[in-house]
Amino acid sequence: MVELIEFETERLRLRQWKPTDRVPFATLNADSRVMEFFPSPLTRIDSDESWGRV
Repeated sequence: MVELIEFETERLRLRQWKPTDRVPFATLNADSRVMEFFPSPLTRIDSDESWGRV
């Protein structure tokens, strides 16, 4: 099993992705404002394919 690494301060919490983050990740990738500086928003299929690279 892979150990999850987390870092937390008063204002910030960083952690590795969890399987439960997959749907919110796809929602962010589909938002045109979030993806403003990317070529285009991602479809759910494209987001799922990129999931393994994050």
